[in-house]
Amino acid sequence: MKISEMTPGLSPLQQPGGGNAASGPSFEDRLKGAVSEVNAKQQVADDAVDQVVAGKMGIHEGMLSLQEADIAMKALLQVRNKVISAYNDVMKMQV
Repeated sequence: MKISEMTPGLSPLQQPGGGNAASGPSFEDRLKGAVSEVNAKQQVADDAVDQVVAGKMGIHEGMLSLQEADIAMKALLQVRNKVISAYNDVMKMQV
């Protein structure tokens, strides 16, 4: 017997495993998108460095690209640290 059959009064969002499709993108999809976005910013920053060295772009624009990529990477690392911390907390729980 499924758990959802045992709790008929709960809404789909309160049901175990329910509401995933209707609630939007999953955490995995959001994480993949964030990693792709950070990767794209890193590539833009690399291109900006090449353009600054070649004299096609000013140093200010190049530094802005580098800082934007750096901030995106630091934010992603903080999310990773929080996820690992939450995982460790769950693993320490006694059942």
